[in-house]
Amino acid sequence: MSATQYDPNKLGWGAALVTCVLTAALGFGAYTIHNNTYRHPRDPMAKQVYYERDNAKHAGGGEHAATGESHGAEAAPKAEGAAH
Repeated sequence: MSATQYDPNKLGWGAALVTCVLTAALGFGAYTIHNNTYRHPRDPMAKQVYYERDNAKHAGGGEHAATGESHGAEAAPKAEGAAH
């Protein structure tokens, strides 16, 4: 056995301190990023940025207005002499 007596009050304080400091640093980083990048939905700048894109999307044009021909829906050529 060990010559020193076991004292549970002196164990783990270094790890607890590192964990608390790391948690505080991550919280501060998340708060800073949020303040620098968050835009409220009623922010007038957000309407200016996305207005044209949203109008084009809802007008039915653009990349989402695909026809059947562009997705390989053409009729397959019939072989000669095939009975149908």
